[in-house]
Amino acid sequence: MEEKPTEDSSIEFQDYMDESQLDAVMLLVTQDLSEPYSIFTYRYFLHRFPELCILAVDDGKPIGCVVCKIDQEEAIQNGEQRVMKTGYIGMLAVQSSYRRRGIGKALVRKVLERMKEMKCESVMLETEMSNVTAQKLYQRSFGFIREEKLVRYYLNWGDAYRLRLWF
Repeated sequence: MEEKPTEDSSIEFQDYMDESQLDAVMLLVTQDLSEPYSIFTYRYFLHRFPELCILAVDDGKPIGCVVCKIDQEEAIQNGEQRVMKTGYIGMLAVQSSYRRRGIGKALVRKVLERMKEMKCESVMLETEMSNVTAQKLYQRSFGFIREEKLVRYYLNWGDAYRLRLWF
């Protein structure tokens, strides 16, 4: 699936297709996020959940991506244990020269729509406490709430917030 955000924009959104795009996804994420991921982590997300990886592309070159998955989470409702689908946003990255154009917001919006269509009841993610821009994006633009503070969560000893959005 390929679509443009607006008529005058050159940015297109494309679904992840295959390993030929793996290096581009890894480069984008490595430049943006402090957490180093192994190739096995990327392949887990991309091979098991390719429909939840969306690329923002400008003139054939990936300039942003969102990489997600779906988990089964046990919950208790009305005193009964049940299993619910929970979406998880693992990685969101936009090349620095393309920021402040709504590309990250569009990527998140698209993947949230897909997770909702796939019957997820909520979506979770972690973000560094120092990443105020990401917190504003998720909390103000989409209604995520802070669910938990994770002390020394990242390998760089950075603290994180776990955020969750309920559908």
